[in-house]
Amino acid sequence: MPNENYRESDILGGISYLSVFFAPVLFPLIVWIVAQPPASTHARNALFNHIMSWVMVVLGLVTLSISPAFVNSEHGIGWIIAILIAVIFFIWALVLFLKNIIRGIQLMMP
Repeated sequence: MPNENYRESDILGGISYLSVFFAPVLFPLIVWIVAQPPASTHARNALFNHIMSWVMVVLGLVTLSISPAFVNSEHGIGWIIAILIAVIFFIWALVLFLKNIIRGIQLMMP
């Protein structure tokens, strides 16, 4: 019986990570509130990863939107730095997205 509970927890945790495709914040939040510790821990981590992915995308877009202010700067290198920072934010968001997919698949495998 305990092995079945861990399997159910792994499936709930895996779905929490893979919910990035269908309910990025809602599903992990519900699982975190309702489920028992193994599944709720995965749900909390998935929720954090989903939120951080969106924060990184927003920060990247904000950085790109303010980069034209640096185009007219004296040295002209400010906009390159702003674009590089935005690219770093977008790559970080992509890494978190891929981490969610990989972790979800790992938990769903027997």
